Amino acid sequence: MLIRPWQEDDRRLVAAAQRHLSCRSLDRRFLVGCGGRLPGAYLAHIAAGARPEWDAQVAVDGGQLCGWAEYGRRPADGPDADLAVLVADPWQRTGLASALVRALAHRMIAAGVRTIHADVAGSNAAAHGLVRSLAGSGARPFFADGLLHFTFDLAAVPPEPAPLAAAVP
Repeated sequence: MLIRPWQEDDRRLVAAAQRHLSCRSLDRRFLVGCGGRLPGAYLAHIAAGARPEWDAQVAVDGGQLCGWAEYGRRPADGPDADLAVLVADPWQRTGLASALVRALAHRMIAAGVRTIHADVAGSNAAAHGLVRSLAGSGARPFFADGLLHFTFDLAAVPPEPAPLAAAVP
């Protein structure tokens, strides 16, 4: 499995990866019901590719997209960024999300990002664990609008990559 920065043609891989994304995974990523498909506005957004206000790190195995971590910020040169991760169902619970975010963290720092914001559904224990592994056990979210809102310093993210479990085809 290769973890690398977003490339222009990755939007095609994202569209193809939808067959491995359950409604549950999509709903947890977008925090709303998606009807089992990636939202059209989101696909248009990522089609614009990497830019100062958005970038991503992807995991590819055999030409197939297994997951991606992304950040978005406004203003484009601001020090705060929202973080989101989506791992296709066959590769969940393998450490891939952690590896993607850790790889993305270096590029976020180089782009001037200092603070990460992550919104997580209260029922998403896996995402809670991911955020705590990145921000440390001291990460204390606040609850609003039905979501847990985490904010933490990007420098808190441990630099060592998380070991990946064997890839699932």
